[in-house]
Amino acid sequence: MKHVLSLIFIAFAIIVNAQQKAKIEVSYTEYQPNMRTGEKNGITHQYILLASGDDSKFFSPRTEYIDSLNSTPEGKAKYQEMARSAYLGGKIEDMPRADGSYYVVKSGVDNKFYYYDKVGTERFFYSEETPQLNWEVGDSTKTILGYECFFASIDYHGRKWIAWFTPEIPVVAGPWKLQGVPGLILEATTEDGLYSFVADGIQQTEKLITPIYLVDEYEKTNRIKFLKAKRGFMDNPVGAINAQFGGLGVSIRSVKISGGADSGGKLYVTRETVDFIETDY
Repeated sequence: MKHVLSLIFIAFAIIVNAQQKAKIEVSYTEYQPNMRTGEKNGITHQYILLASGDDSKFFSPRTEYIDSLNSTPEGKAKYQEMARSAYLGGKIEDMPRADGSYYVVKSGVDNKFYYYDKVGTERFFYSEETPQLNWEVGDSTKTILGYECFFASIDYHGRKWIAWFTPEIPVVAGPWKLQGVPGLILEATTEDGLYSFVADGIQQTEKLITPIYLVDEYEKTNRIKFLKAKRGFMDNPVGAINAQFGGLGVSIRSVKISGGADSGGKLYVTRETVDFIETDY
């Protein structure tokens, strides 16, 4: 009985942690290369950081809205009707679309990051210990959104990052997985300029740091396996789709694809042309 009660209390603690109120809400624009053409800063996404103490959640509000709809039968019907109306009305641009695929949740209960993302149509998640990042902090400063920010740099998962953080907001958090400096990170860019996050809005909030929608649909993996699976899909998307649906009697025999000058006729450019935000796989 004591063992059962302990499990209940642990589960309750996790639920309470997932429902922590945030103290700060920051909006970021994410810039990343276009994986189809190799164009630098060819893709942008809008993300939100909700943070409070040791807990945070980094996510696309548009993607979360679509996931919330698809988490219930009623929501799915609403989503399908929205898509149908946009299509029939000739307003394809009004069709609800995700904007950025991943979620990063930092849990203070077990001091871990939980990363949720997709490879093609398949959902995966993994956890990793919150790293103790050894940032090199410099004397340079600049002002972002009215806050004095200090320079910091680090090598992390294969890329060198240049970040600007403000001690005026004493929240140890930042965009994506970046954290560990004595203040909120408002801007971060890889040394080669391929990936960056730039804060464009900040406010106090009491929003709940809510759990991920459709969490039961995510298959557990680890970081390296996920990155390799993602690369495998991008190198051969048709083969990956056939492998996924072949058992259902569905086969995609040909797909008209196009790419940039360096794509070699493939749907996505090669790893040698442009790689992921993490390259150590």
